[in-house]
Amino acid sequence: MATVIDTPPDKNTRYRDQSGKDKPTPKIDCAIGSQGWRPSIAVALSFGFGGITMLALAIVIWLSLHTARDNTFSLTQEITEISFGSIRSHLDNKLNTAANQVAYMANLVEQGLLDPDDSSAVIQTIKGALAATPQVTGMAIMKLDGTSIRAGWLSKNAFLSQNDKNRQAYDDLFTQTLYEMSTAKGVQWGGIVWIEEKAEPHIAVYHPLYQNKEYIGVIAAIISISSLSEYLDKLDKDTGNHTYLLLNKRMVLAHPSLIDMSRSGLTAANPLPNLDQVIDGNLRLIWDEPLVEFNEILGDGTIKGHLVDSFSGEITFLHTSFSDYGFDDLTLGIYFKEGELEGYYERLYLTGFTALAIALISVALIFLSGRFIAQPLLRLSRASQQISNLDLIHAERLPGSMFRELDIAANAYNSMLGGLKWFENYVPKTLVKQLMELDGEGILSQERDTTVMFTDIVSFTSLSESMPPAELAELLNHHFSLLGECIESEAGTIDKYIGDSIMAFWGAPSNQEDHAALACRAAIKIESALARDNAAREKAGLLPIQIRIGIHSGTAIAGNIGAKGRVNYTLIGDTVNTAQRLEALAKETLSDSTHSAKILISSATRDLLANTTTLITTLKGTFALRGRENTTEVYELTSPPSPRND
Repeated sequence: MATVIDTPPDKNTRYRDQSGKDKPTPKIDCAIGSQGWRPSIAVALSFGFGGITMLALAIVIWLSLHTARDNTFSLTQEITEISFGSIRSHLDNKLNTAANQVAYMANLVEQGLLDPDDSSAVIQTIKGALAATPQVTGMAIMKLDGTSIRAGWLSKNAFLSQNDKNRQAYDDLFTQTLYEMSTAKGVQWGGIVWIEEKAEPHIAVYHPLYQNKEYIGVIAAIISISSLSEYLDKLDKDTGNHTYLLLNKRMVLAHPSLIDMSRSGLTAANPLPNLDQVIDGNLRLIWDEPLVEFNEILGDGTIKGHLVDSFSGEITFLHTSFSDYGFDDLTLGIYFKEGELEGYYERLYLTGFTALAIALISVALIFLSGRFIAQPLLRLSRASQQISNLDLIHAERLPGSMFRELDIAANAYNSMLGGLKWFENYVPKTLVKQLMELDGEGILSQERDTTVMFTDIVSFTSLSESMPPAELAELLNHHFSLLGECIESEAGTIDKYIGDSIMAFWGAPSNQEDHAALACRAAIKIESALARDNAAREKAGLLPIQIRIGIHSGTAIAGNIGAKGRVNYTLIGDTVNTAQRLEALAKETLSDSTHSAKILISSATRDLLANTTTLITTLKGTFALRGRENTTEVYELTSPPSPRND
């Protein structure tokens, strides 16, 4: 009894969804996130970072030039705000560092790490502190018991230390300081003090001294007025400004003319010069009748200004007042002589054009660097895409890179590619693709409706005995390649090679509603491929190859089977055993067949072919297969005869 079953035209690669419709085998898509347009790294580096840099510089340049075009005073305001901020920061650093030193030494005494009665240790500690703070001329510990330890620099090369145990040595100022500091907390500024040894005024800073939680005296430091003046002088030389620091509007606290006080005529009674005594004639005019007030132009900020007239031209004074370091009224200021502000415009425009040129060069370099860096990344991206599709045939090794990270990535990719090419020889590519599509869902062992195929070469034992090992291996490799192409063209998965046999299956890990039809069409393709190959073998004087094929459909357990670290995705169960028994049964049942492939299928497989019409099945009988209690109805599967051309 024969039945004709229809089969659709042959396709190289085909996949059937659950509705039974033919679809191309889907490509593996490992993309993350949206598939919309995304910029390349070269574009991001070139136009991203370069554009941001250009935009930032353009904004700064535009704002600066726009401010310059507005008026001189707006420009002056910006310059002076930056200058005043810098000067205040340096003044704070110089003076507060001295305050930190007295607090540090007071903490050493309070913690018992420094004995205030050990003059040698105290002097050495003071000497170390002065080395770290050159603006501090000297330090002293003054105790309630009348003793004191003083140390400091008289000059760059002369260090003076004194251990005084005479209570009468204290003057009224020190006595008053000891009293006032008895209730003070932390650092206290002591205003201007006159130091006889140096014949100069200094700014004093104090900290109460405690030992075993008992008030025992004061630790003091003095900051040289000349050191502050040296800083202003250096600042003026760097910027071209004229900077000053006034006390109570009339007394000069810091000015380049106070660096050398040997001829200043100052005394303890008159420790600071007033404006009339300062050498700088321009500074003497600061509070003269102003020609122009800048308050409206400078706004409500802390910086004020005005313009005065002098014999040498107009002078612009900008200043800010603050209360700090124990002084009630300090004035920090800068003045400009006529014509000096023009230099700021010239420097600003030069800075603007220079910044623009640098911006353009930077963007060009970023663009070229971006392309240079992006090239190996682009190669790596393309190669990785091929790997993600398991296209190892066209994947090429990547060249090295001068960048360490990219070179490491290229070497890692090349090592991975080499490993995958070897790995591909041992793992079914189609199976891996299906598992990747299922995102791991098909890995768990589960019962599936499947169709299993077993193939075996007829008389392989006698054939192998007459062939050298190398020729035998070449024969098997060619044979397995021929059968593998037919199986994979019908979406089948080769499970394993057993000697000269192949085990393949359909229906796992992806669901295939027509798994039986796919397996049968693959068997027919194998028969046609073997027939063509045998014709070529006969022309070459070689014996033809015949095989037996057994196909059975049923439920099987599909999943990872094996020990930890060495597993195989395979099928187990009666369906597998039955397919193998059918292949063995073909040896007896189809012994007189002239076909290149002798194909036996079970009734379970044939029943699933009911809706197809051009495959021919012929009942061969009912057989008791080894290992099965029930008998199995067996059919021979053959391809329909080729149509004749009349």
